Parts: sequence; structure tokens; C-alpha cells
Amino acid sequence: MTFMKSHKIYTLAQLRSGEIVYKSKLREDIPQCGNHPDQNLNVYCNTCQQVICTPCSVLDHAKHSLIGLPVAFEKCQKKVKELVARVGKSKTKLNNTIEKTCKSRKKLNTMFANTKKKITEKANQEVAKIRQEEQKLLKETDRIYQKRVTTFDAAQANNSKDVTQTEHKLEEECDSLLGITFTSDGELVVAAQRSVQVYHRV
Repeated sequence: MTFMKSHKIYTLAQLRSGEIVYKSKLREDIPQCGNHPDQNLNVYCNTCQQVICTPCSVLDHAKHSLIGLPVAFEKCQKKVKELVARVGKSKTKLNNTIEKTCKSRKKLNTMFANTKKKITEKANQEVAKIRQEEQKLLKETDRIYQKRVTTFDAAQANNSKDVTQTEHKLEEECDSLLGITFTSDGELVVAAQRSVQVYHRV
């Protein structure tokens, strides 16, 4: 790796043994003032909320609220702790809200499922009632139909009997009419066959 050629590399064993002591350049390098390069930043201005050097505190921030860096660090650390505590409380509150929301969602799902189940059960009950009523109506309809069919069959049998009897009577009348004729004078004359029979008897 070309970007590490100028770096000094040590093993983990060397660091653990104490042979090599790690020193942060951030701790060795003290920030300098931008307006006064030869001055260290050692004062904190509460009014401007920035770190300044001693000459800047006299020249530009004389009427401002100034404190030393250790005090500013403690103040900042305290504020960070307060913010962390507030974040922790907010996180706890948020987790409680999420938990309540999950419980409410589960309750809603349960209520929804139970409602669907009740609707289905009620519908099945109503369908069963309708089916029972359907069977009842079908039986009643069948009974009425069979009764009507019996009535029609009886009427048809009677009509057939009447027709047969009428046909027999009609045949008898026709037979009796075949043995009678009329003369040109309108006198009733017995058929020839019957006359012959009477003649032979005489």
C-alpha cells in the first residue's frame, strides 16, 4: 500500500508490551490563534461561543463573558451529559411509545380477526336458517304439487270415463239409427232386413 510507505508500522505485540508508546498528535499539537499565530487558544468566549487567545480576549472580547478552557471544558462536558441524559430519556420514551404502538397494533389485529370470525359465524348461522327455510318451502311446495297432481289425475280419469260412456251411448244411438229409413212421403219404414224377418214369420 503506497499511501503507508512514509508511516511507521508497529505490531500489536509491541504495543501490548509497552515497547512502543502511542502518542496522539492531537494532544501534542496545541491549536494556535488565527489572528495571532504565536498565541495558543486558551480562553473561551461565552458570548461568541468560540475559543480565543489572550490578546483577542483583551482586544476584541473585553466586554464579553470569558472563562478559562478547563471551566469551559467542564461546562461543555456537563452540557453533553445533560444532552445524553435527555437523549436517553427521549429514547426510553420513544421505545415505550413503540412498545405501546406494537401492543395496540396486535390488539387491533386480534380485534380485526375476531370481528371477521364473528361475521363469518353469523353469516353461516343465517345461511343455515335460510337453508332450513328453503327445505321447508320445498317440502311444502312438493306436497302442494303432489296434491294438485292427484286432483288432476282423478279429474282426468273421470273425464276419460265420461268420454268412454258417451262414446258407448253414441255407438248405441248410431246402431239404432242404421235400422230406420224414411220414404219420400216422410213415412217411417222399417229396414228391409227387419221386414223380411217379419214376412218369413208370417
